[in-house]
Amino acid sequence: MRSRKLRTGGMLLAYVCLLAVSARAQLNYTTLRLVDAVECATDTAHEFAEYPKSASTVERILGEPARALSNRAGDMKYFAYKLGRGKGLKSGQGYVLRIIYPEDKARSVFVLNRGCETARGFHTGRTTGDGIVVPYIENNAESLELPLTGAYESWDMLFYLHERFPGLKQPRDAEFPRDQAPADGFWVMLVQLGAANDPLSAGVAVRRIELYEAPPVETLRQPLAELPAGLPRRHLFFREEMGDSAIASTKPAERACAQDLSWYENKFRLMQVLGMRTFSPDLLEFGHNQGWDSTRYGSNDWVNQSPHRNRWSQIVARCAELRFDLLPYYEYAGSIGAKGLGVEKRAHRLDDSKQPDYTHITWAEKANADITDPATFEDLRKMLEITVVDEAKRASFAGVWLRTRPSHIPMSFSDRCLGLFTKETNQKEAVTRVRLQADSKLYGAYRAWWFGQRRAFLEKVRDYVRAKAGPKLDVLFTADSAESGKPLLAPGRPQVVAEKPELWKDAGLRVAALRDARKGGWHAKTMQADWTTWGDWEWQHSIPPADPVRYKDVPGVFMTLTVNRAYTLEPDAAEAFRAMDGLAMIRHYSLNEDATTVGKDLRVVGYFASDMDYAGPFVMLPEALAMAHGDPRYFGYLSSTSFNRGNPVFVRKFNANFLALPALPSTVEPTFSSDAEVVVRKIPAGKHGAYLAVVNIGRVKKTMRVRVPRSGRFLDAVTGAELLAAGSEIELTLQPCELRSVRWLPVMW
Repeated sequence: MRSRKLRTGGMLLAYVCLLAVSARAQLNYTTLRLVDAVECATDTAHEFAEYPKSASTVERILGEPARALSNRAGDMKYFAYKLGRGKGLKSGQGYVLRIIYPEDKARSVFVLNRGCETARGFHTGRTTGDGIVVPYIENNAESLELPLTGAYESWDMLFYLHERFPGLKQPRDAEFPRDQAPADGFWVMLVQLGAANDPLSAGVAVRRIELYEAPPVETLRQPLAELPAGLPRRHLFFREEMGDSAIASTKPAERACAQDLSWYENKFRLMQVLGMRTFSPDLLEFGHNQGWDSTRYGSNDWVNQSPHRNRWSQIVARCAELRFDLLPYYEYAGSIGAKGLGVEKRAHRLDDSKQPDYTHITWAEKANADITDPATFEDLRKMLEITVVDEAKRASFAGVWLRTRPSHIPMSFSDRCLGLFTKETNQKEAVTRVRLQADSKLYGAYRAWWFGQRRAFLEKVRDYVRAKAGPKLDVLFTADSAESGKPLLAPGRPQVVAEKPELWKDAGLRVAALRDARKGGWHAKTMQADWTTWGDWEWQHSIPPADPVRYKDVPGVFMTLTVNRAYTLEPDAAEAFRAMDGLAMIRHYSLNEDATTVGKDLRVVGYFASDMDYAGPFVMLPEALAMAHGDPRYFGYLSSTSFNRGNPVFVRKFNANFLALPALPSTVEPTFSSDAEVVVRKIPAGKHGAYLAVVNIGRVKKTMRVRVPRSGRFLDAVTGAELLAAGSEIELTLQPCELRSVRWLPVMW
């Protein structure tokens, strides 16, 4: 928690509960036990709350009554119902929350499920979903023209109930109690931000809310294909920004689950249902120990000791039983114990004549790490020894994931760094900060040298974990410190990128056209450019940008590409970040943190942070574009709180197909597809034939033909089932944003 805010039979059975029952696939609720339901327009049996008073009204929408919130003006609003009271709810049991809403107009809805402390939104049509003007960050909002069905649809979420949970207000620390138990039921809140934050949304509208009991995870588990021996695997994973606040306390009454593993077990069950097998928990968050034992090298004198020092070892043991891969996440800033390296702040800014901090984020400026200093690698090595090398004897590791936050791994201009640069680049005279500020050519040479030092540092980390924990471990490095991704550097600094900017002319916002963002390569340029700075600060040195060109010939090290909006998922950006061993993409969710503030009240709903996705099949729009335009080996999620996905039918199907493909180089084959909006990638796999990744990036259902140069056998890569072929051609039907993976065994390969 942040210091500031701090096989076949099973598969068929699973699909019984997850089959389409309408034109747009949803859960088959006829096979599930209904626990509770609310008719929102007429219900009087359930506890109800709304903000502000009389905020909601009953409207007739698509011929049916629904409860709605106006979005014409004003601040945030919500209405909420308490579900499951006296219905025999059980902690650790899986449930499905179903929100039935009208898809008549563009709408944005945040769903706050207090039973699992998950905040997750969905939006339709041309809404931005994420808030446009929110505290702390720039959201780089986007408006796409997604089709509406003109009917009532359902948004579904599978979750596992906690042992204790809060009421209407979500605690950040312990300011609001977790005093609710399963017998009490739990609140489901439908929230919208203020009108200025999503002006094209028609507002929340919900006809009915339902709660179902889910079958056991053994029934719902998504089977994942095993690749032929020797073929490298892909990885899907998530990291939670504020999720572990639910188990941060040592007091049972303040915790969502009394035992750490009970809380994590809920996540592991969800991963199995969604089709994910790589787990990536925090081990350092803003430099702070998140659950491992630092005793060996000094405990609190070295790295602040966690009150949950056995948590990581317990996670590793359980992941080994589940055959999950591990990819631990570190926000490294040097060790931050009382005598830690990080608190020495050996990295210095360029102009230190006015004050020493790089930025105004004082709580992030308490420690830093100078990657040119040999002591820094040794400091991190000790952490990796304890958390990876020792634990790799028991479980499978994919690698390690490092991320910088403001001023944690800054570009250093200390006297020692300047002396090292002078020596290594054979300068005729000593390089000083004054000289660097006056000589742009010398400054450019220094920057190039420092980026080379960062690459050498990451290579050294890779060499260490491969030598000690396994020869195939990789290193991912995320240079983007922002939750929502770096602020977009583009003409006019747009707040919204829209497919139809003309619809925004009266919104009072800076709006740019999506076509211009794509044509101008704005995202690729933003990711590789310096952060803008102002005043006496040095943001450009606090968070040095990604430099993927230096990793083109470096095995096992990935500079990650930030993705989320459609304009971020372009081939040019993907190619810029493609390393020797492939591409790593990280979806940065926006958090929307404290966006429910009204006046000076930050806590209208308690602590607020929420992810936002498109509804229906478009929930997988970023992943579909990522596959079509980038073909990542690693795809991760930086989630706001407790990770989940809505509309799990689409999610689990995509995930299973993604993981059925080997992590090998691919090429787009335009002649293989009969439809321009269906992209086909060919992945040669040597003696194992070839794989085809077929992805529909269009916005309607497609029936198309895949034509290949040679006839042969075609297998569904997920199930192994033979696909009906006519010579060298197969026919596939794909939903919008659907990925199908096919194994092709040509006659003469």
